[in-house]
Amino acid sequence: MAHSPAVPEGDAPNHPLAVRMGVIAGVSHNIVIGTIMGSFGLMLASIEQRLGVSGEEAAIGIPLVLVGSSILAPFVGVLIARFSLRLLLMVGALLTVAGYFLLAFTNSYAFYLIAYGLCFGPAMSLAGSIGPATLVTRWFHRNRGLALGIVHLPVVIAIVPWTLERALGHYAPTTLYAAIGTIAAVLLVPLILLTVDHPPSHDETLAPEPAEKRTADGSFSIGQLLARPRFWALCLAGIASMTSSVLLGSLLVPMGVSWGFSRPEAALLQSIMSLVGIAGSVLFGWVADKLGGGRSLALIGFNCAVLWLILLQHPPFTVAAIVIGLIGMHGAGAIPTLGRGLSDTFGQASYSRGFGLNTLIGLPFIALGVVGSARVFSMTGSYDLAISAITGFFVVAIVLGLYGATGPKVEGPAVVPA
Repeated sequence: MAHSPAVPEGDAPNHPLAVRMGVIAGVSHNIVIGTIMGSFGLMLASIEQRLGVSGEEAAIGIPLVLVGSSILAPFVGVLIARFSLRLLLMVGALLTVAGYFLLAFTNSYAFYLIAYGLCFGPAMSLAGSIGPATLVTRWFHRNRGLALGIVHLPVVIAIVPWTLERALGHYAPTTLYAAIGTIAAVLLVPLILLTVDHPPSHDETLAPEPAEKRTADGSFSIGQLLARPRFWALCLAGIASMTSSVLLGSLLVPMGVSWGFSRPEAALLQSIMSLVGIAGSVLFGWVADKLGGGRSLALIGFNCAVLWLILLQHPPFTVAAIVIGLIGMHGAGAIPTLGRGLSDTFGQASYSRGFGLNTLIGLPFIALGVVGSARVFSMTGSYDLAISAITGFFVVAIVLGLYGATGPKVEGPAVVPA
Protein backbone atom coordinates (compact mmCIF):
# COMPACT_ATOMS: atom_id res chain seq x y z
CA MET A 1 0.00 0.00 0.00
CA ALA A 2 1.08 3.54 -0.72
CA HIS A 3 0.22 6.33 1.65
CA SER A 4 -1.30 9.57 0.49
CA PRO A 5 -1.13 12.72 2.57
CA ALA A 6 -3.42 12.51 5.56
CA VAL A 7 -6.11 15.09 6.10
CA PRO A 8 -8.09 15.73 9.26
CA GLU A 9 -10.80 13.10 9.21
CA GLY A 10 -13.68 15.51 9.74
CA ASP A 11 -12.63 17.42 6.60
CA ALA A 12 -12.45 14.37 4.36
CA PRO A 13 -15.39 14.28 1.93
CA ASN A 14 -17.80 11.36 1.92
CA HIS A 15 -17.97 9.15 -1.14
CA PRO A 16 -21.09 9.77 -3.30
CA LEU A 17 -22.36 6.28 -2.39
CA ALA A 18 -22.26 7.06 1.33
CA VAL A 19 -25.90 8.18 1.41
CA ARG A 20 -27.02 4.92 -0.20
CA MET A 21 -25.09 2.95 2.40
CA GLY A 22 -26.70 5.05 5.13
CA VAL A 23 -30.17 4.25 3.81
CA ILE A 24 -29.38 0.53 3.68
CA ALA A 25 -28.02 0.64 7.22
CA GLY A 26 -31.04 2.55 8.53
CA VAL A 27 -33.56 0.19 6.94
CA SER A 28 -31.69 -2.89 8.16
CA HIS A 29 -31.37 -1.58 11.72
CA ASN A 30 -35.01 -0.52 11.89
CA ILE A 31 -36.55 -3.59 10.31
CA VAL A 32 -34.59 -6.12 12.37
CA ILE A 33 -34.69 -4.43 15.77
CA GLY A 34 -37.97 -2.61 15.28
CA THR A 35 -40.01 -5.66 14.32
CA ILE A 36 -38.45 -8.01 16.89
CA MET A 37 -38.75 -5.64 19.83
CA GLY A 38 -41.94 -3.93 18.68
CA SER A 39 -43.96 -7.09 18.07
CA PHE A 40 -42.95 -9.21 21.05
CA GLY A 41 -45.21 -7.90 23.80
CA LEU A 42 -48.36 -7.76 21.69
CA MET A 43 -47.94 -11.35 20.47
CA LEU A 44 -47.29 -12.91 23.89
CA ALA A 45 -50.91 -13.81 24.63
CA SER A 46 -51.30 -15.58 21.31
CA ILE A 47 -48.08 -17.55 21.91
CA GLU A 48 -49.30 -18.69 25.34
CA GLN A 49 -52.57 -19.90 23.81
CA ARG A 50 -51.14 -21.52 20.69
CA LEU A 51 -48.18 -23.26 22.34
CA GLY A 52 -49.88 -23.99 25.65
CA VAL A 53 -47.17 -22.34 27.75
CA SER A 54 -47.20 -19.98 30.70
CA GLY A 55 -46.61 -16.26 30.46
CA GLU A 56 -43.17 -16.69 32.02
CA GLU A 57 -42.22 -19.34 29.47
CA ALA A 58 -43.40 -17.18 26.57
CA ALA A 59 -41.64 -14.09 27.93
CA ILE A 60 -38.22 -15.75 27.74
CA GLY A 61 -38.00 -14.86 24.04
CA ILE A 62 -36.62 -11.34 24.38
CA PRO A 63 -34.07 -12.22 27.09
CA LEU A 64 -32.84 -14.96 24.75
CA VAL A 65 -32.42 -12.39 21.97
CA LEU A 66 -30.66 -9.83 24.15
CA VAL A 67 -28.31 -12.23 25.89
CA GLY A 68 -27.59 -14.17 22.70
CA SER A 69 -26.88 -11.07 20.63
CA SER A 70 -24.67 -9.60 23.37
CA ILE A 71 -22.61 -12.78 23.78
CA LEU A 72 -22.25 -13.12 20.01
CA ALA A 73 -21.38 -9.44 19.50
CA PRO A 74 -17.57 -9.71 19.81
CA PHE A 75 -17.51 -12.66 17.41
CA VAL A 76 -19.73 -10.78 14.96
CA GLY A 77 -17.36 -7.82 15.21
CA VAL A 78 -14.46 -10.06 14.22
CA LEU A 79 -16.43 -11.66 11.37
CA ILE A 80 -17.36 -8.25 9.98
CA ALA A 81 -13.71 -7.19 10.05
CA ARG A 82 -12.65 -10.32 8.13
CA PHE A 83 -15.47 -11.18 5.74
CA SER A 84 -17.89 -9.47 3.38
CA LEU A 85 -20.22 -7.13 5.25
CA ARG A 86 -22.84 -7.53 2.51
CA LEU A 87 -22.81 -11.30 3.02
CA LEU A 88 -23.12 -10.98 6.80
CA LEU A 89 -25.94 -8.44 6.53
CA MET A 90 -27.72 -10.86 4.20
CA VAL A 91 -27.27 -13.71 6.68
CA GLY A 92 -28.80 -11.51 9.37
CA ALA A 93 -31.71 -10.57 7.11
CA LEU A 94 -32.42 -14.19 6.16
CA LEU A 95 -32.26 -15.25 9.81
CA THR A 96 -34.82 -12.56 10.60
CA VAL A 97 -37.15 -13.79 7.85
CA ALA A 98 -36.63 -17.43 8.91
CA GLY A 99 -37.47 -16.57 12.52
CA TYR A 100 -40.80 -15.02 11.57
CA PHE A 101 -41.83 -17.89 9.32
CA LEU A 102 -40.85 -20.34 12.04
CA LEU A 103 -43.11 -18.43 14.46
CA ALA A 104 -45.87 -18.43 11.85
CA PHE A 105 -45.94 -22.18 11.29
CA THR A 106 -44.70 -23.87 14.45
CA ASN A 107 -46.77 -25.21 17.33
CA SER A 108 -43.65 -26.31 19.21
CA TYR A 109 -42.21 -24.41 22.17
CA ALA A 110 -38.75 -25.71 21.25
CA PHE A 111 -38.99 -24.11 17.81
CA TYR A 112 -40.28 -20.91 19.43
CA LEU A 113 -37.06 -20.79 21.47
CA ILE A 114 -35.02 -21.54 18.33
CA ALA A 115 -36.69 -18.65 16.50
CA TYR A 116 -35.70 -16.18 19.20
CA GLY A 117 -32.39 -17.68 20.32
CA LEU A 118 -30.85 -18.95 17.08
CA CYS A 119 -32.55 -16.74 14.49
CA PHE A 120 -33.31 -13.38 16.07
CA GLY A 121 -30.31 -13.34 18.45
CA PRO A 122 -27.63 -13.56 15.73
CA ALA A 123 -29.74 -11.40 13.39
CA MET A 124 -29.81 -8.63 16.00
CA SER A 125 -26.00 -8.43 15.99
CA LEU A 126 -25.44 -9.04 12.27
CA ALA A 127 -28.13 -6.90 10.66
CA GLY A 128 -29.62 -4.96 13.57
CA SER A 129 -26.76 -3.32 15.43
CA ILE A 130 -23.12 -4.01 14.60
CA GLY A 131 -23.48 -4.57 10.84
CA PRO A 132 -25.44 -1.38 10.02
CA ALA A 133 -23.35 0.78 12.34
CA THR A 134 -20.13 -0.57 10.80
CA LEU A 135 -21.42 0.18 7.28
CA VAL A 136 -22.08 3.81 8.24
CA THR A 137 -18.74 4.13 10.02
CA ARG A 138 -16.83 2.85 6.98
CA TRP A 139 -18.50 5.18 4.49
CA PHE A 140 -18.89 8.43 6.44
CA HIS A 141 -15.94 10.66 7.31
CA ARG A 142 -17.78 13.95 7.44
CA ASN A 143 -20.79 14.07 9.82
CA ARG A 144 -20.30 10.45 10.88
CA GLY A 145 -21.90 10.98 14.28
CA LEU A 146 -24.95 12.59 12.70
CA ALA A 147 -25.22 9.74 10.18
CA LEU A 148 -25.07 7.17 13.00
CA GLY A 149 -27.74 9.11 14.87
CA ILE A 150 -30.09 9.16 11.88
CA VAL A 151 -29.56 5.46 11.18
CA HIS A 152 -30.46 4.62 14.78
CA LEU A 153 -33.71 6.59 14.80
CA PRO A 154 -36.29 4.16 16.28
CA VAL A 155 -38.90 4.68 13.56
CA VAL A 156 -40.17 1.12 13.03
CA ILE A 157 -40.29 0.24 16.74
CA ALA A 158 -42.65 3.20 17.20
CA ILE A 159 -44.92 2.07 14.34
CA VAL A 160 -45.09 -1.69 14.85
CA PRO A 161 -47.00 -1.86 18.19
CA TRP A 162 -49.68 0.57 16.99
CA THR A 163 -50.08 -1.29 13.68
CA LEU A 164 -50.10 -4.77 15.21
CA GLU A 165 -52.63 -3.84 17.87
CA ARG A 166 -55.13 -2.94 15.14
CA ALA A 167 -54.22 -5.82 12.84
CA LEU A 168 -54.76 -8.41 15.60
CA GLY A 169 -58.46 -7.62 15.51
CA HIS A 170 -58.68 -8.70 11.85
CA TYR A 171 -55.95 -11.31 11.23
CA ALA A 172 -54.64 -14.41 12.97
CA PRO A 173 -51.30 -14.02 14.77
CA THR A 174 -49.77 -16.68 12.52
CA THR A 175 -50.75 -14.62 9.48
CA LEU A 176 -49.17 -11.53 11.01
CA TYR A 177 -45.91 -13.33 11.72
CA ALA A 178 -45.79 -14.48 8.10
CA ALA A 179 -46.62 -10.93 6.93
CA ILE A 180 -43.78 -9.45 8.99
CA GLY A 181 -41.37 -12.03 7.58
CA THR A 182 -42.51 -11.26 4.03
CA ILE A 183 -42.17 -7.51 4.52
CA ALA A 184 -38.69 -8.01 6.00
CA ALA A 185 -37.66 -10.12 3.00
CA VAL A 186 -39.07 -7.68 0.44
CA LEU A 187 -37.38 -4.67 2.06
CA LEU A 188 -34.07 -6.12 3.22
CA VAL A 189 -32.94 -8.57 0.56
CA PRO A 190 -32.94 -6.20 -2.48
CA LEU A 191 -31.39 -3.36 -0.46
CA ILE A 192 -28.64 -5.49 1.04
CA LEU A 193 -27.73 -6.75 -2.44
CA LEU A 194 -26.86 -3.10 -3.22
CA THR A 195 -24.42 -2.94 -0.29
CA VAL A 196 -20.79 -2.18 -1.08
CA ASP A 197 -18.47 -3.40 1.68
CA HIS A 198 -15.93 -0.58 1.51
CA PRO A 199 -15.47 2.74 -0.29
CA PRO A 200 -13.74 2.08 -3.64
CA SER A 201 -10.40 3.39 -2.41
CA HIS A 202 -10.59 1.46 0.90
CA ASP A 203 -9.94 4.80 2.56
CA GLU A 204 -11.11 3.96 6.07
CA THR A 205 -8.86 5.22 8.83
CA LEU A 206 -6.62 2.55 10.32
CA ALA A 207 -5.54 1.74 13.85
CA PRO A 208 -3.08 4.43 15.01
CA GLU A 209 -0.15 2.03 15.28
CA PRO A 210 2.71 0.97 12.99
CA ALA A 211 1.61 -1.53 10.32
CA GLU A 212 3.38 -4.44 11.99
CA LYS A 213 1.25 -3.96 15.13
CA ARG A 214 -2.08 -3.99 13.26
CA THR A 215 -4.13 -6.87 11.92
CA ALA A 216 -4.19 -7.56 8.18
CA ASP A 217 -7.15 -5.23 7.63
CA GLY A 218 -5.49 -2.37 9.50
CA SER A 219 -7.49 -2.72 12.70
CA PHE A 220 -6.75 -3.46 16.32
CA SER A 221 -7.30 -7.04 17.46
CA ILE A 222 -9.67 -7.74 20.35
CA GLY A 223 -6.69 -8.23 22.66
CA GLN A 224 -5.15 -4.92 21.61
CA LEU A 225 -8.42 -3.06 22.24
CA LEU A 226 -8.89 -4.66 25.64
CA ALA A 227 -5.34 -3.67 26.59
CA ARG A 228 -6.01 0.03 25.98
CA PRO A 229 -7.35 2.06 28.92
CA ARG A 230 -8.96 4.61 26.61
CA PHE A 231 -11.07 1.85 25.04
CA TRP A 232 -12.39 0.90 28.48
CA ALA A 233 -12.96 4.57 29.32
CA LEU A 234 -15.06 5.22 26.23
CA CYS A 235 -16.99 1.97 26.60
CA LEU A 236 -17.85 2.47 30.26
CA ALA A 237 -18.83 6.10 29.68
CA GLY A 238 -21.27 4.93 27.01
CA ILE A 239 -22.50 1.99 29.07
CA ALA A 240 -23.57 4.37 31.85
CA SER A 241 -26.15 5.90 29.50
CA MET A 242 -27.23 2.53 28.12
CA THR A 243 -27.73 1.14 31.63
CA SER A 244 -29.73 4.21 32.59
CA SER A 245 -32.02 3.86 29.57
CA VAL A 246 -32.68 0.12 29.99
CA LEU A 247 -33.26 0.54 33.73
CA LEU A 248 -35.88 3.24 33.17
CA GLY A 249 -37.42 1.38 30.24
CA SER A 250 -37.80 -1.73 32.41
CA LEU A 251 -38.81 -0.23 35.75
CA LEU A 252 -40.30 3.18 35.06
CA VAL A 253 -43.90 2.12 35.70
CA PRO A 254 -43.27 0.64 39.18
CA MET A 255 -40.79 3.45 39.86
CA GLY A 256 -43.42 6.06 39.00
CA VAL A 257 -46.02 4.32 41.16
CA SER A 258 -43.56 4.33 44.08
CA TRP A 259 -43.34 8.13 43.68
CA GLY A 260 -47.12 8.44 44.04
CA PHE A 261 -48.12 8.61 40.38
CA SER A 262 -50.94 6.47 38.99
CA ARG A 263 -50.11 3.58 36.64
CA PRO A 264 -51.46 5.50 33.59
CA GLU A 265 -49.28 8.47 34.55
CA ALA A 266 -46.24 6.22 34.95
CA ALA A 267 -46.96 4.60 31.57
CA LEU A 268 -47.20 8.07 30.05
CA LEU A 269 -43.73 8.85 31.44
CA GLN A 270 -42.42 5.78 29.61
CA SER A 271 -43.97 6.97 26.33
CA ILE A 272 -42.50 10.45 26.83
CA MET A 273 -39.06 8.93 27.38
CA SER A 274 -39.30 6.96 24.11
CA LEU A 275 -40.65 9.84 22.03
CA VAL A 276 -38.12 12.43 23.24
CA GLY A 277 -35.38 9.85 22.80
CA ILE A 278 -35.92 9.97 19.04
CA ALA A 279 -34.55 13.51 18.99
CA GLY A 280 -31.52 12.55 21.07
CA SER A 281 -30.15 10.15 18.49
CA VAL A 282 -29.79 12.93 15.91
CA LEU A 283 -28.92 15.74 18.34
CA PHE A 284 -26.04 13.97 20.04
CA GLY A 285 -24.81 12.51 16.77
CA TRP A 286 -24.41 16.13 15.64
CA VAL A 287 -22.84 17.12 18.98
CA ALA A 288 -20.33 14.26 18.68
CA ASP A 289 -19.24 15.57 15.26
CA LYS A 290 -18.57 18.97 16.84
CA LEU A 291 -17.01 17.99 20.19
CA GLY A 292 -15.70 14.50 19.51
CA GLY A 293 -17.00 11.27 21.00
CA GLY A 294 -15.18 11.34 24.36
CA ARG A 295 -16.10 14.91 25.28
CA SER A 296 -19.68 14.31 24.17
CA LEU A 297 -19.91 11.24 26.42
CA ALA A 298 -18.58 13.39 29.28
CA LEU A 299 -21.27 15.99 28.52
CA ILE A 300 -23.94 13.28 28.56
CA GLY A 301 -22.54 12.03 31.87
CA PHE A 302 -22.68 15.49 33.46
CA ASN A 303 -26.20 16.23 32.25
CA CYS A 304 -27.53 12.82 33.30
CA ALA A 305 -25.93 13.05 36.75
CA VAL A 306 -27.87 16.29 37.28
CA LEU A 307 -31.10 14.82 35.86
CA TRP A 308 -30.95 11.71 38.06
CA LEU A 309 -30.23 13.88 41.10
CA ILE A 310 -33.46 15.74 40.35
CA LEU A 311 -35.33 12.42 40.21
CA LEU A 312 -33.91 11.61 43.63
CA GLN A 313 -36.01 14.53 44.96
CA HIS A 314 -39.24 12.84 43.73
CA PRO A 315 -40.42 15.89 41.75
CA PRO A 316 -44.04 16.50 40.73
CA PHE A 317 -45.35 14.86 37.57
CA THR A 318 -44.65 17.73 35.16
CA VAL A 319 -41.04 18.08 36.30
CA ALA A 320 -40.56 14.30 36.29
CA ALA A 321 -41.89 14.14 32.72
CA ILE A 322 -39.40 16.76 31.54
CA VAL A 323 -36.49 15.10 33.36
CA ILE A 324 -37.31 11.60 32.14
CA GLY A 325 -37.77 12.86 28.58
CA LEU A 326 -34.32 14.45 28.76
CA ILE A 327 -32.81 11.25 30.18
CA GLY A 328 -34.33 9.36 27.25
CA MET A 329 -32.86 11.88 24.84
CA HIS A 330 -29.38 11.50 26.31
CA GLY A 331 -29.63 7.70 26.39
CA ALA A 332 -30.52 7.53 22.70
CA GLY A 333 -27.57 9.79 21.95
CA ALA A 334 -25.05 7.45 23.56
CA ILE A 335 -24.81 5.04 20.61
CA PRO A 336 -23.81 7.52 17.88
CA THR A 337 -21.60 9.35 20.38
CA LEU A 338 -19.78 6.17 21.36
CA GLY A 339 -19.48 5.21 17.69
CA ARG A 340 -17.82 8.50 16.90
CA GLY A 341 -15.46 8.12 19.85
CA LEU A 342 -14.39 4.58 18.99
CA SER A 343 -13.79 5.29 15.30
CA ASP A 344 -11.96 8.58 15.99
CA THR A 345 -9.67 6.96 18.55
CA PHE A 346 -9.02 3.50 17.12
CA GLY A 347 -9.83 3.91 13.42
CA GLN A 348 -12.81 3.01 11.27
CA ALA A 349 -11.25 -0.38 10.58
CA SER A 350 -11.43 -1.22 14.31
CA TYR A 351 -15.02 -0.14 14.77
CA SER A 352 -16.82 -3.47 14.38
CA ARG A 353 -14.56 -5.19 16.93
CA GLY A 354 -14.83 -2.27 19.35
CA PHE A 355 -18.61 -1.99 19.12
CA GLY A 356 -19.03 -5.75 19.46
CA LEU A 357 -16.88 -5.80 22.58
CA ASN A 358 -18.77 -2.85 24.03
CA THR A 359 -22.06 -4.73 23.62
CA LEU A 360 -20.75 -7.69 25.60
CA ILE A 361 -19.07 -5.54 28.26
CA GLY A 362 -22.33 -3.65 28.79
CA LEU A 363 -24.44 -6.77 29.41
CA PRO A 364 -23.49 -7.35 33.09
CA PHE A 365 -23.84 -3.64 33.91
CA ILE A 366 -27.30 -3.49 32.37
CA ALA A 367 -28.40 -6.74 34.02
CA LEU A 368 -27.06 -5.61 37.40
CA GLY A 369 -28.76 -2.23 37.00
CA VAL A 370 -32.19 -3.71 36.33
CA VAL A 371 -32.05 -6.69 38.71
CA GLY A 372 -30.22 -4.74 41.40
CA SER A 373 -32.71 -1.87 41.30
CA ALA A 374 -35.66 -4.24 41.61
CA ARG A 375 -33.91 -5.98 44.50
CA VAL A 376 -33.19 -2.69 46.26
CA PHE A 377 -36.86 -1.76 46.02
CA SER A 378 -38.00 -5.11 47.41
CA MET A 379 -35.66 -4.66 50.39
CA THR A 380 -36.16 -0.95 51.13
CA GLY A 381 -39.48 -0.03 49.50
CA SER A 382 -37.69 2.75 47.59
CA TYR A 383 -35.62 3.17 44.42
CA ASP A 384 -33.54 5.97 45.96
CA LEU A 385 -30.44 3.83 46.50
CA ALA A 386 -30.57 2.64 42.88
CA ILE A 387 -31.00 6.22 41.65
CA SER A 388 -28.00 7.30 43.74
CA ALA A 389 -25.91 4.47 42.26
CA ILE A 390 -26.80 5.47 38.68
CA THR A 391 -25.98 9.09 39.52
CA GLY A 392 -22.57 7.99 40.81
CA PHE A 393 -22.00 5.96 37.63
CA PHE A 394 -22.60 9.09 35.57
CA VAL A 395 -20.16 11.10 37.70
CA VAL A 396 -17.53 8.46 36.92
CA ALA A 397 -18.58 8.60 33.25
CA ILE A 398 -17.68 12.30 33.12
CA VAL A 399 -14.09 11.50 34.09
CA LEU A 400 -13.95 8.49 31.77
CA GLY A 401 -15.29 10.44 28.81
CA LEU A 402 -12.75 13.23 29.30
CA TYR A 403 -9.93 10.69 29.62
CA GLY A 404 -11.16 8.87 26.50
CA ALA A 405 -10.95 12.14 24.61
CA THR A 406 -7.24 12.53 25.35
CA GLY A 407 -4.42 11.24 23.20
CA PRO A 408 -3.98 11.28 19.42
CA LYS A 409 -6.87 10.85 17.02
CA VAL A 410 -6.66 9.03 13.73
CA GLU A 411 -6.38 11.03 10.52
CA GLY A 412 -7.79 10.04 7.22
CA PRO A 413 -8.55 8.94 4.75
CA ALA A 414 -4.82 8.30 4.51
CA VAL A 415 -4.47 5.01 2.68
CA VAL A 416 -5.11 4.11 -0.93
CA PRO A 417 -4.15 0.94 -2.80
CA ALA A 418 -0.70 0.95 -4.31
